[in-house]
Amino acid sequence: MKQAGADEKPKTRTRTPRPLAEEEGEMEGLPPGIGIAPSPFGAPKLLADGSTKTTLVQLVHETLMQSLDEGVLRPGQRIKAAELAKRLGLSRAPVREALHVLAGQGLVELLPDKGAVMRELTLEDLIQIYEVMGPIARVGVVAATRRIDEGDNRQRVEAAVERIRAARDAPPSFKFYLVLNDFHYLLNAIGQKPYVDYLLGLMNIEYWNRFLAGAIDMRTHIPGYIANYNRLADAVMAGDVRSAAAIMDSHIEWSIGLLERSVTR
Repeated sequence: MKQAGADEKPKTRTRTPRPLAEEEGEMEGLPPGIGIAPSPFGAPKLLADGSTKTTLVQLVHETLMQSLDEGVLRPGQRIKAAELAKRLGLSRAPVREALHVLAGQGLVELLPDKGAVMRELTLEDLIQIYEVMGPIARVGVVAATRRIDEGDNRQRVEAAVERIRAARDAPPSFKFYLVLNDFHYLLNAIGQKPYVDYLLGLMNIEYWNRFLAGAIDMRTHIPGYIANYNRLADAVMAGDVRSAAAIMDSHIEWSIGLLERSVTR
């Protein structure tokens, strides 16, 4: 994947949450308007005919995510390049190349005795990702708070937090975290912080969310998440930079605490 250099600034990507289409069974159970977590490959490239270009690496990534959700593939399980190539209608060589790219992104591990396997994340890994992700996301929160009175930014934040509240009624799953992701990507866009967007994408948040949902009792703690995001949205919409930053820090500490309690069980 092409890296953003000093002369190539990532473009701010405004993420409009996808409506629930009939064919999007992956989002079944979520209220209309809920989006999905962005892929780590940036904004889709539009072709002349209006369709989007999907790279081989994206195709392999999406297939692996689908296999995880269907239970066909599990973390730590070997990825058989031949079977994956057959499923995608490709030769083995480009699939192996794509797996090497995904290994560089931390999604896949290449082991001498097993080949490619889906990376497993421990509770300690999840905590460390929170520790790194929190300060990065905080930059977007602060920037959006400073620009909340521009244009329709306030209405956009109100709509985003309402989608978080509505997600309370969906069956608990990693998809709840995707709604939270959408909120942060919106703040990044409002705050015009494309590098925050870019770095969060590089961390493969979509994959991490699946482990997070398995490590935390979501049925018990979703109300806590919603309460935290209500407070955060209130501070952002009030233009209170200090409070928004403090609430974001407090939320990260609270979230890490949930995982630490899981470690000590």
